[in-house]
Amino acid sequence: MGNSAELGEVEDRVLKLMASDSQTRFSFQGMKRALKVHQERLSRGLSRLHSQGYIWKDKDGYLITPKGKRAVGHLASVPKRIVVGTSYISPLVDLQHVESQLKGRWFGGMRWLGASSEGGYRSLKWVSEDGDIQVGLSVGHDLLEVSIESFPPNEEARAREVASRLFVKIVNAIYGRDRNQEN
Repeated sequence: MGNSAELGEVEDRVLKLMASDSQTRFSFQGMKRALKVHQERLSRGLSRLHSQGYIWKDKDGYLITPKGKRAVGHLASVPKRIVVGTSYISPLVDLQHVESQLKGRWFGGMRWLGASSEGGYRSLKWVSEDGDIQVGLSVGHDLLEVSIESFPPNEEARAREVASRLFVKIVNAIYGRDRNQEN
């Protein structure tokens, strides 16, 4: 990265993670797991990135700024994305309520990573406890899609299994809530 003299290894890794989905507001704990870095090092790195204008922080998490995107440039490789489940959602389902029920939640071995919205779609992300697997949920226009966002080499089978379990939990949460709305 062109600014490696200016930024340390943790800062570089944070920016690359954030650039992988520049609309996502990443949680501190999610980044800690995804990057496998000690919380003190991450806290110092985030503080430094914020003070230099590379990232922005609000109540929902951390977001990369245009300056941060420029710093990363084209080095942030696009991860291999694999769809593991798709479901149509009834127009009667309140998608904002669904999102509020899922945002920030942990499912099995998957921990909350962050969220974003773009053009009528909402994306929610989780990371495995070991930080190796990232799973995304995209919801919008009466369609729900769960995909594997990233995983280590030779771990696709494990990533598919983790994402499939998450897909089932999410669909059950949506339709369980949908049935309860009728009272």
